[in-house]
Amino acid sequence: MHYHFYDLYRQSLMPVNTALDLAHDIVTHEKNPLSKTRLGRLRKAILESTIRLLKHYPKQGFEYEPVVIDGVEYPVHEEVVVEKPFCNLLRFRREGLPANAPKLLCVAALSGHHATLSRETFGQFLDDYEVYVTDWLDARDVPLSEGKFGFEEYVQYVIEFMEHIGPGNHMFAICQAAVPGLVAVAHMCKHNHPARPKSLIMMAGPIDIRINPNKFGRKVEKISAPLLRRVAIHRVPSRYDGAGRKVYPGMVQLGGFMSMNMRSHAQKHIQFFKDIAEGKIAEADRHRDFYDEYMAVLDMDADYYMETMERVFLDQHLPKGIMQYQGETIDCGDIKDVAILTLEGEKDDMISLGQTEAALHLCTNLPKKLKKHYVQMGVGHYGIFNGSKYREFVAPLMKDWINRHNK
Repeated sequence: MHYHFYDLYRQSLMPVNTALDLAHDIVTHEKNPLSKTRLGRLRKAILESTIRLLKHYPKQGFEYEPVVIDGVEYPVHEEVVVEKPFCNLLRFRREGLPANAPKLLCVAALSGHHATLSRETFGQFLDDYEVYVTDWLDARDVPLSEGKFGFEEYVQYVIEFMEHIGPGNHMFAICQAAVPGLVAVAHMCKHNHPARPKSLIMMAGPIDIRINPNKFGRKVEKISAPLLRRVAIHRVPSRYDGAGRKVYPGMVQLGGFMSMNMRSHAQKHIQFFKDIAEGKIAEADRHRDFYDEYMAVLDMDADYYMETMERVFLDQHLPKGIMQYQGETIDCGDIKDVAILTLEGEKDDMISLGQTEAALHLCTNLPKKLKKHYVQMGVGHYGIFNGSKYREFVAPLMKDWINRHNK
C-alpha cells in the first residue's frame, strides 16, 4: 500500500508543481526588469530549489552530439536493435565508422537508475567503436502477462544480446552488472559459445563483497530475505501497465542511495541555491544535469531484486562456487581465453577495493597476460565512470585493453 500512497501523493503535487513553474517563468522572464537583479536571482533560487524538491524526474535521453574528428562532425545514430519485455538493446554508431570497428556491449547497471546515468561513460567510445547499450525498462510498465524477470533471465538477456552482436564482441559491465555479466561469460566459455566476448571489462562491481567490507556491506549483514520482502517489495498501482506486478520501487532505492551520503547531497543542494543567487550559470547547470539524471529512477521486478540480493549480497554465490544458471553450477575457471580488466575507485564507498578485483582470482585458468586490475586514485563510485579522471585515465585504459585483444 505504501506505493499507492506515494503515487497518490505525487499526483496531488501536480497542481502545486504547475503553479511553481508558472511563478518561476514569470520571475525569470527576460522582460521582467527584476530578473537580472540580485533580488530576482534570489527569487529564482527559492523557486527552483523548491521545484526540484517536489518534481517528478522523467527518464532522460542519450541524445549524443555529433562526434568531431579532425574538425569534421559525424552524427551519431541511435537504433533499437532488440526489443524484449524488460530491456531494449540500443546501438549507437557514428557516420563514417569503419565496417570492421570493434563492437562493444555496454551492460548498464540495473539498480534503480536508467542506463542514461552512464551516458558520458558510453559516449567516450563513440569515436572508434560500434556501441551497444542495455536500456533497462521500468518494471511498472511491463504487464503481468510478460511473466517474471529474475537473475537468470538477466543473464539470458546478456547472452542473447551477445549472440545478436555476433562473434568478436567485447563486453563492458558497470557496477551491479558485473556479476551477471561474469556469469554469462563463464557459461558461454564452458559451452565454447562462438559469441563469447574477446574481452570483458568490469567496473566497480560487487563480485565478492566479503572483501574489505564497508558501511554498505555491514548493513547488508543485518538484513534477511524475509525482512526485505516485507519492507522493500510493493505492488504497482492500477493506473500503470504493470498493475499488480511486484516490484522494488525506484523511489525506495533512491532513498537508500541518498541516505549513504545525505550530508553531501544536502551540501550540493545548498551550493546550487547559492550559485543561482550569485548568477553562477555554469555551476548551476552542472548541478541540474547531474540531478536530472540521478533523480530519474525505475522500478525493478521483485524477482530480480530479491534473487540479486540473495545471490550477490546476502550469500555471495559466485565467490563461494554455488552460483547456478539453468541448472548448472557456474565455475569462472571455465574462462580461459577472455581478456579481463577490472576497475575500481580508490574512494568508492559502495564497492570497496578488492571486491571487483576478486573476479581475477576466481578465473583460475585464465593466463596472467589476459588479466589486469587498475585502481583510479582520487575517485568514488560515480567518479570511476564519470568526470575528468574517467575521461583522462580510465576510458583510454579501457580502449587500449579492447584494442589490444581485438585482433
